[in-house]
Amino acid sequence: MLPTREGKQSMVPHVGTGQNYSGNGGDFDTLLALDALDGTLRWKQQVTDADSWRDLCNVPDSEGYCPGLKDNTALDFDLGAAPNLFPVQGRMLVGVGQKSGVYHAFDAQTGEVRWRRQLSVPAPLGGATGIQWGSSYDGQNLYVATYFAEPGTLNALDPATGEVVWTTPNPANGCDWGGAAAYPDQCVLAHTPAVTSSPGLVYEGSTDGKMWVYAAGTGEVLWEYDTVRDFVGTNGLIGRGGSVSGNGGAVVANGTLYVQAGYYPMYPSDRGNVLLAFDVP
Repeated sequence: MLPTREGKQSMVPHVGTGQNYSGNGGDFDTLLALDALDGTLRWKQQVTDADSWRDLCNVPDSEGYCPGLKDNTALDFDLGAAPNLFPVQGRMLVGVGQKSGVYHAFDAQTGEVRWRRQLSVPAPLGGATGIQWGSSYDGQNLYVATYFAEPGTLNALDPATGEVVWTTPNPANGCDWGGAAAYPDQCVLAHTPAVTSSPGLVYEGSTDGKMWVYAAGTGEVLWEYDTVRDFVGTNGLIGRGGSVSGNGGAVVANGTLYVQAGYYPMYPSDRGNVLLAFDVP
């Protein structure tokens, strides 16, 4: 049976778009609200004036091949994170993180801007200091992480105002112990994955190869685990963990925490990467 439209805010999917590769046309760096029944546009909010970027342009080439280098519009400030829906004073808001380091919150029905919060200093030519993947809402706070922000940082925000409730930088010793300590020139304190939360706990991985669990109320580190090591898999094969990075984040289900380990930056290994499962007390 197909859903109906009557008052169904849940029937409005919200989708973020990326940057252009050339030119300034189209709905780049834009949050779109679509009608789930027929795909028509209900509203849109573009959050960047101009953005033309290509990965190869991190090594500047000719002006024709790398548009935007000379006029500083090669930004990579796209909306790569999945949006969050959360209620505030009887209204549903939709929030989304941007690679510029800004978290934006809009009225989910009208698209009106409710608040914005700058969480890191924007860096052009890659947007690497900003919010890369998704954020989490647990009914109390929004939890938003930044990537190569010297260091990457986990933030708890008030969903009504965007005010920072607490902020916890990637633990400073993350590259000093565990498997990453053998690669000091490669290890970086950065948060790529989407943030996950469950009642009282927040989960976020790091490119230092650590999986961290934080107290939702204070940001205090409650648990840490180094994944840059060998593991014998359930299939009898040996895999090796690595950066907890570049993915949809940890999954918590039925008392188990699932973590994917092994992505950029890649720590040297001749073995495959691993999916780890932990008991959650």
